[in-house]
Order: sequence, then structure tokens, then C-alpha cells
Amino acid sequence: MKKNIKNIVAIGIGLSIVSGSINPVLAIENQKNNEIVSAQIINGQSSNGKPILTLDQVINAAITNSEDLNLKSQQISMYRKKEDIQDKTNDFYESLGEKIYDFPYDKLELLEKQTNQSKDFLQDQISSDITNKYNAIIIKQIDIRQAKTNLDIKNKDLETIKTKVQIGMATSNQLTDKQIEINSLKNDITSKENSLKDSMDYLGVLTNLNLSNYTLDPNIEYNLFKIDGSSDEYINDKIETYLKYNQKLINLTKDYLDDLKDDGVKDIMNKDIPSMPSDGIPSPASYMKKDDATGAVELDEGAYSIGLSSYALQIINYEKNALKYYLDLSKYGAYVDGKYGVEEAQVKLDDSKKSLKNGLKQAYSTLLDLENKINDLNDTIKSTNTKLKYAKTQVDVGLMTENNYNALVLKSEQLDSSLRTLINAYNNLKTTIQEPWVLGAN
Repeated sequence: MKKNIKNIVAIGIGLSIVSGSINPVLAIENQKNNEIVSAQIINGQSSNGKPILTLDQVINAAITNSEDLNLKSQQISMYRKKEDIQDKTNDFYESLGEKIYDFPYDKLELLEKQTNQSKDFLQDQISSDITNKYNAIIIKQIDIRQAKTNLDIKNKDLETIKTKVQIGMATSNQLTDKQIEINSLKNDITSKENSLKDSMDYLGVLTNLNLSNYTLDPNIEYNLFKIDGSSDEYINDKIETYLKYNQKLINLTKDYLDDLKDDGVKDIMNKDIPSMPSDGIPSPASYMKKDDATGAVELDEGAYSIGLSSYALQIINYEKNALKYYLDLSKYGAYVDGKYGVEEAQVKLDDSKKSLKNGLKQAYSTLLDLENKINDLNDTIKSTNTKLKYAKTQVDVGLMTENNYNALVLKSEQLDSSLRTLINAYNNLKTTIQEPWVLGAN
């Protein structure tokens, strides 16, 4: 649970870094950019002829391919078999006249239900994880395209500087600096392409798909999330859903311990330790008798056999009582451990609920702040349309070079990418609030 809270906090910190790194300059209107992207996707095919692989298709493939989900199904089956075994065990002890406690069976039943729930949680976790990886690949692809555009612009700048050096309007150092910058950009592109390949390969492993045969859908939905009414009640309901079986198992254990207490589990502390028979093993000398006819002293085998049998019964009773005493003492020891263990579990669960609630409330506050940043950035994007149109007229009248204009367009596209990144982070945080179990389904 502490790991979950750290993940929530990390998301908040990450969003602060992302939103704080944005430096709006110029941008193409986001809607227009989406129209350009959508125009490249016709009848399920992209402009490169590869079929479009949607996010939902990738998620379904990952769920189908998940060994963890299959293991959850086997775990559910195991609990059902254990319930059948416990039924037989109860029948056996009942036939011996022993008292039957419902706790072992009820615990197995709760564990089965909890595993069923965790299986559903795991599907949500897979969906969230695949969504993050899918969108990360989209963002990397866009980043690489923009980096290559930037490289083209820098190469044209390099040619311009070469000309200026020839006519004495630039120094050789400027030419060297530009070449170093270009080499750095090339290395950066290579690094990003390698990272993209690794990301696609890993997503391919998770889904059992060859992603190189497809084009990923670059569209990212942005749907606002608002909590109607009290945010405390909403978050409490989510936490209750997430941890309800933890609480039920604690409550069940408390009830079982109360039953043990009512049945006198503590009485063993007031009982004396069973003692061995004091007489010891019967001695043959005690069972010697004189034959009246012969006068010989002989062992009375019948009486001696009865004496041995009597002693054996005393030993058996002692061992039975000693075993019962030991078992009752062990049961009381387990009861003491259980009482502390269940109280400790309750305290930890309550602390987890408090920490998780605090983390989710902070996450929701961050989400609302992020919404404002998205709106501000979107407004900036819209205002850049006019600036770009003005810059285009400057190119037309010869007051700006085509290459400088392309540089402005690139900056606007990078700003649009920043908006996409913020929306992706918003969606990720929204999922965390709506489904806090995606941080750790187990």
C-alpha cells in the first residue's frame, strides 16, 4: 500500500515537472492538427498502407496474452477445490463429535471472492499499463518526426552559414558550432529511435503482436472528469471497493477469535499440567505367589498381566491428557498471536486507507490544476494561428525565409506535442483516481 501512495505522489510530481517545462511560443491549432492526422487514416488504413492498430485492440491482445490473468483463474479454481476439501474435513470432525468452526471454510470463500475481484483489478491494471505504453510510443514517434524536421532545418542553416563564411558575413567558428549542433541532433535521433524500438518490442511481447506490421492510432481522447458532490465520499467509496475484502477478512478473524474466547480457550492457563502415573511400571516381584502344593514361589502371570494392562491404560490416559493440554496450550498461544495480529492488521489497514485517501485527494487537486494548464495551453495554441498566418505573409513578401518560417512551424508543432503530453498525463491521473487499484492490483 505504501508503494501505491508513493506512485500517486510520483505522478503528481511528474505532472508538475511536465507542466512546468512547457514554454509556449507558437502553435498550430490542436483541432487542425488532429484533422491532419485523421486525414492520414482512411478505412482502417494509414497513409503508409499498414492497418491501424487501435488502443482497444492492443489492450484486448494484452489481456488475452496475460499469464498473470491465467494464473488468477487457476488460483480461483484452487480455492474452490480447497472449499470442497474443507467441507469433507468438517464432515469428518463432525462424525467424531468434534465442534466445527465455520472460519476455515468462510475464509476460503472470502479469499476466492477477493481473488475474483483482484482478477478484475488486474485487467484494469493491464489496461492502464498498456495505455501508458501505447501513448508513450505515439509521443516518441511524434518526437522523432519533429527531431528529423529540426535536423532538416539545421542542415539548411548550415548551408546558409557556409555561404556567409565565403562572403565574410560569418566566421568559421560559427560553422563549426552549427556542425557540432547537427551531429548532436543526429545522435539524439539515433538514441530516440533505439528507445522507440525497445518500447515497441516490449509492447509486442506483452501483446504477442508484431507492431512493425501496424500503424498506431495517434489520437488521444480528452474527457474532463469532475467529482459530483463530496470528493471525500467519492474517494471513500473507491477505497471501500478497493479494500473491502481486506476488511472482511479482518472482521471474520475477529469473530473467530471471539468464538474461541467464548469456548474457554484461555481456561488452559488455570489447569494443572498432567502428571505421569506415580506408581511406575509394576514389578514382577509384587506378583509372586507360593504354590500350596509344591511350595514353589512363582509369578502370578494373570495378576501381573492385569497390573501391566492397568498401568498401560494410565499411561495412555496420561498421554491423551498431556496431548490435549499441549494442544490447548498451543491453541491459546495461537489465539494470543491472532489477537495481536488482527489488531495490527486493522491498524495497518486503517493507516493505508488514510494515506490512500490523502494521496487521492492530492491527485484530484493536481488533476484540477492540470485541467487549467491544458486550457491555458490550448488558448495559446489558438492564438498562434494568427501569428503563423502573419509569418506566412512575411515569407510571401520576402521579409522571412522559408527555413525560418519552418522553424516557427516546428515550434508550434512541439507546443502541440506538449499539449498531447499533458492530456496523456491528465488521463493517467484520472484513471488513478477512478480506479486506484491500477497502481497495484494485488
